[in-house]
Amino acid sequence: MAHYHFMMDAYNCPENSSNNPMVVYELLNSVCNKLNLKPVMPPFLVPYYYCEDGVDIGVSAFTLCEGGHITIHTFPYRSCYFVDVLTDEFFSKNDAEHAFLDQIYAKDVNSRIIDRRMIYQQKDEEIDPSLDFGPHFMIEVDNFKMDMDYIFTWLDTVAERINMTAISRPYVLYDKDVDPEYISGILVVAQSHIAVHYNIKEKKALIDIFSCAFLDKEKVSNLFSSYFGDKAHWKLYSRGSKHIDSYKRKAKRISESKLWLKNYKK
Repeated sequence: MAHYHFMMDAYNCPENSSNNPMVVYELLNSVCNKLNLKPVMPPFLVPYYYCEDGVDIGVSAFTLCEGGHITIHTFPYRSCYFVDVLTDEFFSKNDAEHAFLDQIYAKDVNSRIIDRRMIYQQKDEEIDPSLDFGPHFMIEVDNFKMDMDYIFTWLDTVAERINMTAISRPYVLYDKDVDPEYISGILVVAQSHIAVHYNIKEKKALIDIFSCAFLDKEKVSNLFSSYFGDKAHWKLYSRGSKHIDSYKRKAKRISESKLWLKNYKK
């Protein structure tokens, strides 16, 4: 079962490259090659240019790998992006950072590799919703029967139940066409994602819920219990920061875009 989970939060990156779908597409291909991952589908992109707050536009993209995934969510106007790699292939944190930074440079990077076999032995992190960017729930479900229909239905309904905004329908597939070992599924929500990877033989699932806005922790916990009973164990991690400086850029952009009005209506 995939258990190495690389998370990277990248700041102060060029707006043009992180807002370019072709660059994001090539990045996913390049990362698979450099880290010797095993993709089971081509990259899939979901540009997000219709949100309520224009500063949150960007590109979400993913590729499903054998029992895991690569995801990236870019925020060009915030000058940042967030990536995840879940795999059973070992690589160094340094190699993973460079695999992404070679394609989309960022001046400041915060990254780590988590062994998902060990996270339930770790202490809970201190989280400040007023400063942190968003939550990342890592869930393990043991000895629980799932199939493609179950995973599709779960992904298709779970976002609304925890107040996340789905911007795609679920994407669910086997890792191979003969004697598959895994069923993987992913749902793209507004600049984040929900993913499921199910080991058919072990009847074990790894689930990720990554949100760019904080969720009601009790509601999420109750949701896990309603679906999986006592078979689910989870840990909450915090991602990123609020990027206060980027909001200053937003005000500057609005001012510049309305400059013609100032000149026209004297």
